[in-house]
Amino acid sequence: MIILRKLPVTQLLYCVLCIALWFPVTASSQQVKVQIKGVEGNRLDNVKSYLQIANMDSARSYRPYQIRYLHRQAAKEIKLALQPFGYYQTEVSSSLKQESDSTWQATYNISLNDPVIIDENQWVIDGDAETDEQLTAVIKKGQVKTGRVFHHGEYEKQKSALLSRAIQRGYHQADFKRTQVIVDKEQNSAAVQVVLNSGPRYYFGELDISSSHLQDDLIRRYARFDVGEPYMTSELSKFQVDLSNSDYFSEVQIVSDWKNANANNQVPVRVETSANKKTHYRFGAGYGTDTGVRLTAGLDRRWVNNRGHQFRSAVQLAQYESRATAIYHIPGEKPQMDYHQLRTEIGNKDNESVNSQVYRVAALDVFTYDRWQREYDLSWFHEDFTVGIQNDRSEFLVPGVKWRYLSSDQRINVVNGWRISFGLRAAAGGLLSDADMVQGNIKFKSVWTLSERWRLLSRAEAGATYIDNFYRLPPSLRFFAGGDNSVRGYAYEQLGPEDPSQAVIGGRYLAVASAEFDYRIADSWRLAVFSDIGNTMIEPNQDLKQSIGFGLRWLSPVGAIRLDLAQAIDEPGNPWRLHFTLGPDL
Repeated sequence: MIILRKLPVTQLLYCVLCIALWFPVTASSQQVKVQIKGVEGNRLDNVKSYLQIANMDSARSYRPYQIRYLHRQAAKEIKLALQPFGYYQTEVSSSLKQESDSTWQATYNISLNDPVIIDENQWVIDGDAETDEQLTAVIKKGQVKTGRVFHHGEYEKQKSALLSRAIQRGYHQADFKRTQVIVDKEQNSAAVQVVLNSGPRYYFGELDISSSHLQDDLIRRYARFDVGEPYMTSELSKFQVDLSNSDYFSEVQIVSDWKNANANNQVPVRVETSANKKTHYRFGAGYGTDTGVRLTAGLDRRWVNNRGHQFRSAVQLAQYESRATAIYHIPGEKPQMDYHQLRTEIGNKDNESVNSQVYRVAALDVFTYDRWQREYDLSWFHEDFTVGIQNDRSEFLVPGVKWRYLSSDQRINVVNGWRISFGLRAAAGGLLSDADMVQGNIKFKSVWTLSERWRLLSRAEAGATYIDNFYRLPPSLRFFAGGDNSVRGYAYEQLGPEDPSQAVIGGRYLAVASAEFDYRIADSWRLAVFSDIGNTMIEPNQDLKQSIGFGLRWLSPVGAIRLDLAQAIDEPGNPWRLHFTLGPDL
């Protein structure tokens, strides 16, 4: 038998509520349009990210009371969103209107009022870094200063920069002892107190090199630091990059062994490497308006012995100029920059004016100091050639020296930079040479950014040769002009003095200059206009030839790909010529 008994009213209501919760209640889809006035830019973006009513889940259905609740929270959320920008006295007036059964309009008018100003700013460095000028420079250059608006982001950024710089400079145990900001809302002021305890400074210890196919001494010479020098993470990064770029290794790991630092705070550095494949084959195809279609193939021995000697060979077959080269490379004292080389080369050039077969043997010694590079060169040439109506052969033993200087903010797509090189070489008749000869040249190139989108690129080249009889010089020792990297608008090496057969024979002197403006039309695209001028001469009194043109550049990962159309304005009919090149600006 079932017995029914009367329930109290409160229990009855509770049961009704429980039963109701078991059944879904369908809520209509509600849309809220949010309008925010009084802020813009980063402040507006931050307000939108804080506002729950502006970030409602489109997949959910909201009831009216939920929308009204979110609206009531909005003022508090807006004030919190603006505090990181220094605004602690923000006032918000708001309204919420239901425009239809499913549409709402929420409006928020924001008055920022005066921001909080820093009236006390104390940054203290304790420990060995107390007098480190690199760390104090971070504080001086930071944006957190007395009298400025207290900006949370700038404060955190300066703290992060200070700690990061300390660790980079070998203060491995650096940490903040105190980071405190007291905001006085009544006075609208902030007091900043930061204390960094750097701890002791560490120094480079011995290099611990794992088993390698190369001598330990060679790997040690790649390090740009010595034992006992202050520890710097930037030096370790350079060390790893240099070893990786050496082509000896497939993998390089540099590990600081902090646990085994000695009593003098010297940190051992472990170098772990994996050998690359010993033999490397290269194949390629390309096109240039100077060389025409070309095919290349090469064989490299990445190391010949455990001293890191290398052998490289390459063959290039092209329409106008082909060559085969073999290089024996010996690392120098600083292997990433200094080296010695023995080279042999066989070349064949065949264009409208010159047919030449050259055999060259050379020895080079290259030394780098800071941004300067010095190269000693001793070359022996044997050349069989036809230039116009001249058919001859020559031999020259030519010692030479070159100096190069490079200053650039980037290696590939340069913002600002310049380079210059000087060269001098000579030969003595009777000393494996057909005549006395002295030749010098200078080259200059620069890139300067004029504004956010405009750049100016300029280059100049000049050369002069002393020799009693110009016609004793083979084509490889004469100056020629014209082509992609010379005077555009003219064919490759087809600008200069001519013989009776109207063949260009090259010159004793060279003068070339160029000015180019380029304009960035997109992140990786530029338009350019330019003018080139120059010529080669037997005597330094001949007219220079000029061209004008325009071009398109695509900034690829390996350098700019350039397509230029140039007009030779000093030639009959003012002909146009297309030029295609690839490579870094400098």
